[in-house]
Amino acid sequence: MGIIQLEGISKIYRTKEVETVALENVNLEVKEKEFLSVMGPSGCGKSTLLNLMGLLDVPAEGRVLINGTDTTGMKDGEMAEFRNETLGFVFQSFHLINSLNVLDNVELPLLYRKSSDRERREKAKAVLEKVGLSHRMRHFPSQLSGGQSQRVAIARAIIGNPKIILADEPTGNLDSRMGGEIMELLFKLNQEGTTIVMVTHDEHIAESTERIVRFFDGRRVE
Repeated sequence: MGIIQLEGISKIYRTKEVETVALENVNLEVKEKEFLSVMGPSGCGKSTLLNLMGLLDVPAEGRVLINGTDTTGMKDGEMAEFRNETLGFVFQSFHLINSLNVLDNVELPLLYRKSSDRERREKAKAVLEKVGLSHRMRHFPSQLSGGQSQRVAIARAIIGNPKIILADEPTGNLDSRMGGEIMELLFKLNQEGTTIVMVTHDEHIAESTERIVRFFDGRRVE
């Protein structure tokens, strides 16, 4: 059994006038410690797929199993707790809070856990050192480069020791050099045992990962 299993997943978005099928009958298994790339044209359902894997949305049909747990029917609070303990997220736009310094941004996921202030602070310092930004912990997002901001986002994603990292275009806003540095960091995390699922438009980057799955019009294609 994979660490992520999608079984017969469909997702439909409806307005008063329009019905949009984002995903249709998708089956996908991600193995533990795998580095998987998801590719396809804009609007094909890639980000919707990642949101369903990350329990940020629920399917219209089908089941999402994460680390052997069937998430179908979970209540919002239960799903949020499970998500916080199991998953880490890295977004293209970094999603940092500008009013908080780097250290405080990284600590955020631990606020939902029963951790002391000291424990949160020590863990945040440790992961910032791991991503090479211990010298920037008192800076604010506006004082960082794009690559540094993404490193902060990765530090925040891994502070809770998640089994899975979901990355949506993590190099999309970066130049090739900074993008390469971010990929090196993700590869290192994968080698240490973290399962990574990454959405990307970059064929070269995708080809460097373990496996590629492709989508078109909401369907998985071979």
